[in-house]
Amino acid sequence: ENRSVRPGRSSLWAMSLRAMVRLTALACATNPASALAPGGRSLVGGAFRVASAPAASASTAAASAAASAAAGYDNGRFAGRYALGKNLPPVKAKNGFRFARTDGEVRVLGGACSEVLSGPNLAELLRPGFELEVRAMEALRRGEPAESLSVHTSTGVPLQLEQFLAALGPHLPSKSGDWCVNLQAEGASAVHAAIDMALQMSGADLGSPSARTRVACGSSSYHGPASTSPGGGTPLGAQAKGLTHPVRYPVPSPFLRWRGEDEAAFHARMLADFNAYLDKYGHEVGVLLVEPQWGSSVAAMPWPPALLRDYISAAKARGIAVIADEIMCGLGRHGAEPAAGGTGCFLSECWDLQPDILTFGKGIGGGAGHLLSGAVVLEGASKLQGGPAGTAYQSHTYAGSSARALANGAALLASLEKWRPSVRAIEAAVAPIAAELNEASGGAVLAHGQGALWGGLFAHPDPQARTAANLEFKRLCAEARVLPYFVPVGGFMLTPRYDDDPDVYGAAVRDMADCALQAARSMGWAPSALLPVSKPAPRES
Repeated sequence: ENRSVRPGRSSLWAMSLRAMVRLTALACATNPASALAPGGRSLVGGAFRVASAPAASASTAAASAAASAAAGYDNGRFAGRYALGKNLPPVKAKNGFRFARTDGEVRVLGGACSEVLSGPNLAELLRPGFELEVRAMEALRRGEPAESLSVHTSTGVPLQLEQFLAALGPHLPSKSGDWCVNLQAEGASAVHAAIDMALQMSGADLGSPSARTRVACGSSSYHGPASTSPGGGTPLGAQAKGLTHPVRYPVPSPFLRWRGEDEAAFHARMLADFNAYLDKYGHEVGVLLVEPQWGSSVAAMPWPPALLRDYISAAKARGIAVIADEIMCGLGRHGAEPAAGGTGCFLSECWDLQPDILTFGKGIGGGAGHLLSGAVVLEGASKLQGGPAGTAYQSHTYAGSSARALANGAALLASLEKWRPSVRAIEAAVAPIAAELNEASGGAVLAHGQGALWGGLFAHPDPQARTAANLEFKRLCAEARVLPYFVPVGGFMLTPRYDDDPDVYGAAVRDMADCALQAARSMGWAPSALLPVSKPAPRES
């Protein structure tokens, strides 16, 4: 975000407090979707109507507490995704994006790209690994040698690794064919492995005080848990992020655009500022991290392709290795047209970005709990082979050790191209809803995306104002029984499965858009208070 933006008027704090009170009362909301009051505003059948947000009732807190007690586990003992006492109810069953939780059915519109298929399609993808596990279980039961389900990294590799490598190769935008892949279990580790290999391949003495070992991240970026991963916030302090450069480079997010600035001027200014960043800090930086389509930090907004190519070229010209983090947008989720001779698996290929390394993860393991991620050196694997380790230092017991995850990943990669029409059908269903939301909100919501990766931001420059809107948005979504992926910056992400029914999913997205629109309207923001920000006054010399 643009940290130069100062907090707004005291009314924003009061507005945030009111929203917090409402959300606290509904922390574990279980109410079914309620009818909007007359005079409210909702999005039905492509048209918006006006409505007011319902007031929280005095009995809501008690009902929520009772629902939490009936969740089936001691919420106060589980320090999970959310704070103690605030974690979500258990999920009993799934049917596409409809989840049967202990508090009732909810339509899950965003799971951060963790699932790609469902139903019979998922069953077919999981079948080879399932059959492997059945054979292994029967052999174990009989006390006979069993096929390996997992192998400690110090003792061997799964047989399924060969199948996975063969399936991955055709999808890689490697011009020389001199590539290699390091496998991990989740995205943050894949990013760390990519950084690790990029620095080794520089050939520099990494122990020298003058070594260029810093990692440059965008001013809006996310590459793993904020505690220790590059990008995001610094909840444990900057020191916990290790090699991450303390100064972030400028990116073309809505938070940095000036009012009245056209797109060409904005992009030119960002590129000039980025070159100035490299002039000042390039001697410290060895690695540049980019997200071709942002995740939670800018709510799935795609980069302008030509501008991103200019950023990458500028970094490479200074001897900085570039890592394209495609853990969110890769595996065809972006829906972009493949390059000539390509498969469209990675956005780096479709946009001819030519990074040195790219990362993948999330649904590659099938989205059913078999974890897999990786970092691919696209060119110069032989250089890594001749380095001090010959591989990434980043490794652990279960790094790429799951036979089922590898089998699932190979099956997904083999079938990936056939899902492009489905991804584009989802885009065709969601795009008009996003456009209608942008127009009806009068600029208070900025929705964007492509393929099967969409999102939206509450378009106020003040973080407190966006927090207030997000709290109200969560309350409304709980009542409507829709669950997008709420992004901390203030807004949402939508990450459908490739085989979700576009019409049915689109109807649920319309319900969510109602909630976003009501939340934005309830804030009472004046158009002049919204993004873009005013151009800063010139500094006096």
